[in-house]
Amino acid sequence: MSETNASRPISRVNRIKERLRDLGMNAGLGFILPTFLLIAGLLLYPMVNTVLLSLGITDGGFTLSYYEELFTANWFLQVVQNSAVWVILGAFLQIIVGFALALLLNTRLPGKKYLRGLFLLPWITPAVVVGLVFNWMYNPQFGIINHLLMQVGLIGSPIQWLSNPDIALFSLIIAGVWKRFPFVMIMLLAGLQDVDDQLTNAAIIDGAPYFARMRHVTLPQLMPVLKIVVLLSVIWCFNQFAIIYTATGGGPINSTMIFSVMVYELGFQQFNANLATALSVVMLGVMALFMIAYMRALRSQGVEL
Repeated sequence: MSETNASRPISRVNRIKERLRDLGMNAGLGFILPTFLLIAGLLLYPMVNTVLLSLGITDGGFTLSYYEELFTANWFLQVVQNSAVWVILGAFLQIIVGFALALLLNTRLPGKKYLRGLFLLPWITPAVVVGLVFNWMYNPQFGIINHLLMQVGLIGSPIQWLSNPDIALFSLIIAGVWKRFPFVMIMLLAGLQDVDDQLTNAAIIDGAPYFARMRHVTLPQLMPVLKIVVLLSVIWCFNQFAIIYTATGGGPINSTMIFSVMVYELGFQQFNANLATALSVVMLGVMALFMIAYMRALRSQGVEL
């Protein structure tokens, strides 16, 4: 009898604990639910609707004709080529420039803290402003770039930087590199400051030249950060829109047209929503590959996702 009476308070305590635990779980779900609904409304619903629209499901059927039309369009291969050049060359150059400046700021350079702040200005400048400013700088009549080159005698007549299809994309790549190199610089500078000085000093004592130390000591320790920087640079280059759109709008004759600008052109200029969403889904697939590589790089550094 006594054992039965003793077990009742224990069972009641257990039930109370379970109720409190359930209440805490429900409260946690209640806090998460508004954020989840917001994300679902702003991200998941448009994403799902884009896929459905590209397949014609919203019209009551199912078709792959929009993808067939997309892949056979006379501009598609040029857009793919432009996007590849924009991403690969742009990411490569911004990593080179950012790495060089990170090495410079990692030395005992007088006034480097002021230079660091100066180098960050492009990063905080809106991309729309960057596109408009470079559009003005490249202007053949009153642009400062042609003016300076003619003043020093490097060119005899103004260059059509954004009107010449052969050089327009490369001219805008320079603008994109100027906008994005500060992020690379800061990331790699942080990585350089974590490099083991003892290994570097040992290499100096052994008589290793600068580039040998860079190859065998610095770069191996910098590689985890460099992987993240490369992937993020590629992702941001791939998603870039404002610089090209404000400077050239994808012209002349589609010479600067990349995926993101073409989606806008199809959807809001030609009002071809199905073809625009089909191209958006292709972009989504490419971005998914980049994100998988990015998450693997994070996991290789022990970051829990």
